[in-house]
Amino acid sequence: MALFGPYTGDSSSSEAYAIGVHWKEKLGYKVVEGSGFYGHFFGGQTWELPLCPSCRQPLQQILTFDLNDPALLELKVGGLSELPLVSCLNCSYCWEPQAFRLIVPENKVQIVDQWDDQDWRMDEEDRLPVPLPQTSMKLERMTEDDLPIDEDCFELALERFGREQICRILGAPLYLTDPIDRQCPGCGSEMIYAAQIIEDDYTQKPPLISVVDFKLGELVLYFSLCPSCLILKTEMQGT
Repeated sequence: MALFGPYTGDSSSSEAYAIGVHWKEKLGYKVVEGSGFYGHFFGGQTWELPLCPSCRQPLQQILTFDLNDPALLELKVGGLSELPLVSCLNCSYCWEPQAFRLIVPENKVQIVDQWDDQDWRMDEEDRLPVPLPQTSMKLERMTEDDLPIDEDCFELALERFGREQICRILGAPLYLTDPIDRQCPGCGSEMIYAAQIIEDDYTQKPPLISVVDFKLGELVLYFSLCPSCLILKTEMQGT
């Protein structure tokens, strides 16, 4: 696993390193199924979503976060009241970086950049539904055991990811290879690392997501947000 890789071309930044003590204070949140005070949810469709150019169905609203939650104050920018994490999970479009503009107050998602060199589509019987069935989610504060401050902590946190939670929001990301490119394709500024999503571990009983068999293949999706352009950028890394 590569430990070094610039995320905006600035290799002098400590956060250009995937593992290290610079992540020690970066306590974000683990996202698990369950009801809480704020309206975080998996699935559903509260935004107008564009069609996937390959599947010709709307993108999937995978997770949506209520930005009235003070834990997510860093992401409450540009008039956003909720943050949808979107992609198409039924074809190879999610394998390449994608960028979407979040348009408020219309709650509309617009494709900025999206391409696909593989032209692969999931078999019909394995496809995830569009929209995904909805269920409530809640946040749990990370502990130091969830942070990639050294190799051992990274491996422990990665082992729990997908077994104890399907998403991590804010805080320290778990990069499988190099840190993601967080340069905004719109204005060129540095984006906020928002979240990462992994599939439900097939050995997990009961499953982490009760309303659907949430399988993505061996990949992790990373999401970044530009506070100026309201561009949501996704990038995939393979497990």
